[in-house]
Amino acid sequence: MIPEPARRRRSALVAVPAWAGYLALAVLATVAPRNGFDVAVRDVARPGDDWGPAQQRWDVLQNALQPVVVLGLLVAVTLWAVVRRRSLRPALTTAVAAVSGVAVVAVSKALVARPDAFSAPGVPSGSFPSGHTFTAVAFLGLALLAVRPRPPAWAWGVVLLLGAGMGISLLVQGVHWATDVLASLLLGVACLATVVATGASDGAVEGQPKVLPASWR
Repeated sequence: MIPEPARRRRSALVAVPAWAGYLALAVLATVAPRNGFDVAVRDVARPGDDWGPAQQRWDVLQNALQPVVVLGLLVAVTLWAVVRRRSLRPALTTAVAAVSGVAVVAVSKALVARPDAFSAPGVPSGSFPSGHTFTAVAFLGLALLAVRPRPPAWAWGVVLLLGAGMGISLLVQGVHWATDVLASLLLGVACLATVVATGASDGAVEGQPKVLPASWR
């Protein structure tokens, strides 16, 4: 098992470039909202803005991982962790991380005001970043940390795979640009890595106030 200080340092090394990458993509989306890369990916993912079998198939995944679903899962798992540990720490960690991440998404949408993938050029919208992709990564990751403060690498892989699946579904449906999705993946990773790096997800309960009776465990 990796010692806690080393684990936090490693997480910090992930968080810093993830935040930097997110900021870089935010700048790109602001100065070049319809850049060649995004346009090319859009035209391949949903050619001609047509809705067909591919869009219908990926729509199933989008509905399964939409924000209200992953939020419900996160709340349920967090409440379980509170009762299991008899501590409010899981709830506080989840609340601060989730609200902070959603706030970053909301502020970014307002500041960048990027047009949607198939909207008229110059029409401001809130395409950047993808809130659905962010919540899929961040909320599922926070739920994982609530269940197991030191998740194995494969578990993180599952979270990222589901988040990437959500992002791909949005690209196929023509809802977002590719950099919207990439930025949200980076933002989700940055938030989760920051939680681990700061020690907020530490599962040790020694010395923490017990807010529920032992009989609830």
